[in-house]
Amino acid sequence: MSNVDDEALKDDPFWSVVRRRHPDLDIVILPQEPGLVDESGLPPRSAGAFAESEITKADDYWAQLVGHGLPVSTRRWIAGPTGDSVRHTVTMTLDGVSSTAGLGHLREAGALLTSTDWNVFAPPTGMPRITADRSGELGAEKILFGFAPETGRLFLRLTSTGLPVGKARSHELIGSAS
Repeated sequence: MSNVDDEALKDDPFWSVVRRRHPDLDIVILPQEPGLVDESGLPPRSAGAFAESEITKADDYWAQLVGHGLPVSTRRWIAGPTGDSVRHTVTMTLDGVSSTAGLGHLREAGALLTSTDWNVFAPPTGMPRITADRSGELGAEKILFGFAPETGRLFLRLTSTGLPVGKARSHELIGSAS
């Protein structure tokens, strides 16, 4: 802060205290973090085949983690980690699940996901849920598995790693339902 007038700092409620307690302190302002990388550098791939694969994976995870019910499934494309990529999400929900069953599924899910190379985190507070991720080709693949006791809703969301599709196709997919 040597290039700043000390008179301007003495009336500032924050910087006056900092300057008084740490007269030898210099403030360094770092540049902004880089924004979204424009290109992945990977060749474009087929979105249709990828989406079908993700839907199958979500169905398989539902079968492993829950094993019952006919969940409602929604699918959509979201922005990927680069300007020429997208991610695919599949969200599955099942209503009318008892607290005993819902919480039981969550307890078992942590061990199951950990055994299949997912990094698992179960937040200690809030809605009962498990978040998990693992590295993919273009960003991490993610799972959110939770239970809303007040409504009896069990839910699973699988979010894919990034899929390079090209900028124009990325805009088309994000603007449309899959």
